[in-house]
Amino acid sequence: MALKLRPGLTGNAGRTFRFHLAYALLDATAGGILMNAPIVAIKAFQAANWHLPLREFYSAMGMIATLYFASRMAARPKMPYVFVPGIFAGVTTLSMALATGSAFWFLTLLGIGAMFEVLTRPGVTAILRLNYPVESRGYATGKIRGWSSLVFGVSSVSSALLLRWASGTADSAAGGTVVPAEWLAAWSASHMAQLLMVLGGAFSLASFICFRQIRVDERLSPTPMPHRVRIGQGVRDALALIAVRDGRFRRYLLGCFLDGFCQALYFPLIWAFLSRDLKYGYLGVIVLMHVIPALAAFVATGALGRMFDAINPWISWAGVRCAWGLDAMLLAAAPFFTTIFPPALVILPVLGRVLKGSVQGGWWILYWQVGVTYFAPPGDDTSRYMGVMVFLNGSIRLLASLTGMLLMALAVPPGLLLALGGLGVVMSGVYSLLQASGEPRYRGPETIAEFEHQFGIDTRPA
Repeated sequence: MALKLRPGLTGNAGRTFRFHLAYALLDATAGGILMNAPIVAIKAFQAANWHLPLREFYSAMGMIATLYFASRMAARPKMPYVFVPGIFAGVTTLSMALATGSAFWFLTLLGIGAMFEVLTRPGVTAILRLNYPVESRGYATGKIRGWSSLVFGVSSVSSALLLRWASGTADSAAGGTVVPAEWLAAWSASHMAQLLMVLGGAFSLASFICFRQIRVDERLSPTPMPHRVRIGQGVRDALALIAVRDGRFRRYLLGCFLDGFCQALYFPLIWAFLSRDLKYGYLGVIVLMHVIPALAAFVATGALGRMFDAINPWISWAGVRCAWGLDAMLLAAAPFFTTIFPPALVILPVLGRVLKGSVQGGWWILYWQVGVTYFAPPGDDTSRYMGVMVFLNGSIRLLASLTGMLLMALAVPPGLLLALGGLGVVMSGVYSLLQASGEPRYRGPETIAEFEHQFGIDTRPA
């Protein structure tokens, strides 16, 4: 990735890029800190196994609720639907510092913060669509995602090292008398988990305050609705996009479901697989889980964003999904090939992590920021389409979690789940390629820009 941060945007689009970048970097810093919250809950608060899925449970609830909120915001200004839940997310993260006596409440607050965060996503997508020119929207979001991936990796590793240092310092202090000069270090070590949660909450609040500074381009913004949207009506409006109006979008959702479900089957097992099956230590697991993917994403995501602006999104998804699935298949193959060629213990996991990292930023911007703009007409429907995507993601998490727990209860080996899940993700990439070849039959546009221009609306920001 080039060191030049700003991708040639001027006027309000350039201003949006600056505040979007600040928001993303602050949010990535908070996210890296919170990535270690489950480890804190286990080591410091003796969390039971049933406590650990609480974050996914609450975030899934938020994703399902988004189906209504996305329809409610469709004909209203979007910024309040980002800023208000974002502030609640930051405050909830701050309050985790007070939940020091209970793993249940610590992880519940983590989950509630995640629930508020996912409620912001349809609004963020709609605002970025309004403020970035369609010809460079993928490039702008790609460059920002690349930098935020790097910051996320640095933040997660740094906070993990601080926790490790705190554990050792607290143990040393417990073994003898602490002299006054060492008091601050000892106090910081004994309160490191709380300090990190305060930092995470502060960074989260700052990120949404930065995003609030974006001036939304109102030329395509809807006129505020004078009446309330009932829950049933909001859900019906969103589901009508799937059931009645848009066959192309239904095929897109099927590909996303196959991809997401197969990923969710094996993703929670990667930590255990690297540690138990491949015998990697603490540092090795951290490097493979965070450092290598973050560096690969930093290098590749900006270029992927530029490519996404120029080619059919189905083709973009095909490449992203095939590389992502190969990562899981290479990890699953490592134990077998290590018995034949011992260096495969390092080569295959590193190669897989590089493949996954190089496309993970692309996956994120396609799924969460630009993908739906290939299907949603400019205007009110952007948030509705994105609400359906968030709802789908929450449904996948719930269904795949239950399926994964059932398979693990049946003693299915983690390596087999990795292999089958990775193969499923690759097959979703093949499905995407088949859909790309069929677009002419459905008279589908070639690129996102071509899709938006067919409405005869000038979507270039002022």
